[in-house]
Amino acid sequence: MNVIQKTFLNPDCSRKVEIFQRSDETFGFEEMRFRLEENAWFPVGKYSVAIIDSLENAIKEATERVEWLRINELR
Repeated sequence: MNVIQKTFLNPDCSRKVEIFQRSDETFGFEEMRFRLEENAWFPVGKYSVAIIDSLENAIKEATERVEWLRINELR
């Protein structure tokens, strides 16, 4: 089971990136979008297949790949 380690929300809270740790100690991340009509979050990136060695590197990778997160981190 994956354990969420960190969550980043975009300014209007319609998207988020979750950084998670797997039971094998590796990390990954996923970008998700909130759909009001279903009142639920849905993955939009397919980034969760990436296997990353540390929390810091997972954050770095997410920031490099998810445009709105990169823009927000630069501010």
